Amino acid sequence: MAMYEISYLAKYLRISEDDDDMGESRRESNSILNQRKMLDSYIAAHDELSKYPVREFIDDGVSGVSFQRPGVRSLLEEVRRYKVCCIVVKDLSRFGRNYIEVGDYIEQIFPFMGVRFISVADHFDSFRDPAGIDIGFKNLIHDLYSRDLSAKVKASIKIRQKKGAYNGGGIPFGYKLGGGKDEPFVPDPKAAEIVKSIFLLAADGNTTSMIADRLNWRGVPTPGAYKKSHGGISYCFKNEKLNLWRAAQVNLILRNEVYRGTYVAHKLSTVRPGVVQKNDKPEYVVLENHHERLVEEDLFQKAQEVLKLRGKTGKRTEYESALKGKVKCGCCGYSMSIRHDAKVPYYRCWNGKGCGSYQKITVELLKDTIWNIIQKIAEAYREQDVLQQGRKKQIQSAHSAAKEKKQILETKIENCRLCRIELYDQWKEEVLSREEYIRKKEEAGARETGYRGELEQLNQVIQNLVSEQEALEQTDGMAVLSEAESLTKELVDELIERVEVYADDRVEIKWKIADFVEE
Repeated sequence: MAMYEISYLAKYLRISEDDDDMGESRRESNSILNQRKMLDSYIAAHDELSKYPVREFIDDGVSGVSFQRPGVRSLLEEVRRYKVCCIVVKDLSRFGRNYIEVGDYIEQIFPFMGVRFISVADHFDSFRDPAGIDIGFKNLIHDLYSRDLSAKVKASIKIRQKKGAYNGGGIPFGYKLGGGKDEPFVPDPKAAEIVKSIFLLAADGNTTSMIADRLNWRGVPTPGAYKKSHGGISYCFKNEKLNLWRAAQVNLILRNEVYRGTYVAHKLSTVRPGVVQKNDKPEYVVLENHHERLVEEDLFQKAQEVLKLRGKTGKRTEYESALKGKVKCGCCGYSMSIRHDAKVPYYRCWNGKGCGSYQKITVELLKDTIWNIIQKIAEAYREQDVLQQGRKKQIQSAHSAAKEKKQILETKIENCRLCRIELYDQWKEEVLSREEYIRKKEEAGARETGYRGELEQLNQVIQNLVSEQEALEQTDGMAVLSEAESLTKELVDELIERVEVYADDRVEIKWKIADFVEE
């Protein structure tokens, strides 16, 4: 363990939709609030735990089958950094439902890392009771329960899909629910007119780009903007500047069979938690005439024929760029693409009339500009790093001295406690008079109070040293700057959030290392 780190106790809390299957009372018992109350009460009742600083890690609404959970991943990262001395959970199923992985952590990984693991409801404490067959059996039961529940949920969803029932998720643009979750979709009049106009424009020979430009020129709301203004939902736009129709969005609508009254489901399957795969077409659930169509069959097919004709173009050559996906139009905020077949390749805004700016910049000019800026930042980093390394040594030295002083103070406090006990025994044995006992006891208490005051101040000093050390450690990740020899995709992903291009080749860069750049 690094000298500057302080171990703390970690509370881990988790709840997921799986708990709904257990009934309302069981779900309430497993609520984050009740888990927190139980763990806080347990910690407060045990002096050897309550002396540690406490951090809380939560996964709210996340299944325990997989360990790919934000909260538990943060917790395990802290364990790997030797910052956690003890983990406390309500029960084993809160930590995880995969009995093999849970068993590995409890029986092998945590003991090796010197981490104490406590499951309150299971009356398990790894420092007192080695994980035995009863713990392994409980983990197995949690795992089997989760697998059984998963199979039941998947079977239920498949049955509902075959009936053409609504299974949650987004409603296709142009439709709304008919009045209940099990009723077919019914047209949303205003949105349906937008969809019909898109098919009519396509059937007249307009490309998807031309249709998008037409919709933007008319001020027609995009599906997202329409849902936000008509659906009564909190919809978050992906683009903070403008919300425009794009050719790809038009293409998706034109190819969606839902508009000819066909229900298509089971396109995807969950292989394991967090991993989804596409199903082959024979596996789809397809129901014809499932709901009211928005476009007639001949109009739908005519639009498909136009799409096929427009789609017969040569295969594009992918132009590799370190800035791929990062370059945005400063006017509309959408991604800019590379015109790679030009004599001098350049980035351009695809939104054309929708944006109205027609921003463009050559690939090499943008690349050279950003690389020059990064080189200047790297030079500043190297200068700052020399100073920081010296400060780190000072912090480690100060922390070592503070720890030694803390141990001395804790010993003095313990001696004061033992002194009071000894004085009490001497009074009972009549070695001391009552007046002498009270005087010496008060003297010992006063010394202890003084020592505790010093200890409290010292703990604050140590915490400040730790905070400063952690702040310095965050800049260690920027060491990639000093090692960089050219502008690579990896370097860009590490340093840059987005690059916005404005008129006259003006560029604004949003850094992931904004604090350092501003300094």
